[in-house]
Amino acid sequence: MKFGLLSIYLLTASLFSNNASAQSQQEDSIFFQTAVDHTVAVYYDQLGDQSRLFNGSLYAGLDLTFQKGSPFFLSDKPSAGSVVYDSIYYPNLAIFYEDYRQTLVVVDHAFPLRLINEKVSAFNIADHHFEYVFSDLNRGIATAGFYEVLYNGRSRLLKHTSKKIREVLSTSEGLRRYMDEFNDYYIKGRSSYFNVSSKRELFKFVGVHKKEIQRFIRKNNLDFRDDKDNTLSKVAAYYDQIANN
Repeated sequence: MKFGLLSIYLLTASLFSNNASAQSQQEDSIFFQTAVDHTVAVYYDQLGDQSRLFNGSLYAGLDLTFQKGSPFFLSDKPSAGSVVYDSIYYPNLAIFYEDYRQTLVVVDHAFPLRLINEKVSAFNIADHHFEYVFSDLNRGIATAGFYEVLYNGRSRLLKHTSKKIREVLSTSEGLRRYMDEFNDYYIKGRSSYFNVSSKRELFKFVGVHKKEIQRFIRKNNLDFRDDKDNTLSKVAAYYDQIANN
């Protein structure tokens, strides 16, 4: 019955699109996609907990306290977000991301459910976009996992975060835990990704455009060490301009 309902919704969206024949092809495409997105959202809203999205296992939290750092991306509290799971787009979800164990969690009726990483194509949380990237040494990706897309143009800039727990034992304060964070950045050339986590690696990637990139960084007061996300995003966009002229 549920699948019959979805068919009716999609048929209705198709009929609406056909009635808009006087519009341009581009307008028709936007109109149809909007209608489909709406009807699919209504369908999954009615489907509720029968949806395959909520077949994940219960999330087991990390019952540890840290002097500095956190196992979570931004917060351990659910935020509004969306997920592409098992090739299906789910909008308007309450989610949070534990990047220490690379775990995406959807909260359904107060129950935190852990999604299967390999089935998560992408997710959005607090204006940040992540994609699951499979390991492929031929493409320059050694570690499978979630990568934040910082820039998406002719080049693509990805950020991969890994975290480790560091424990310090002292006679005066006892055991203290710290969550250390390590970030790697990858920019895509014609077919492969290159690690650009250091200035040396960045300048090696841009090649003959090194001096132009250096001037761009100085002119815009970009800070590679303390503001690497912003610096590399702007450099990638500028590189796209000069490298393809």
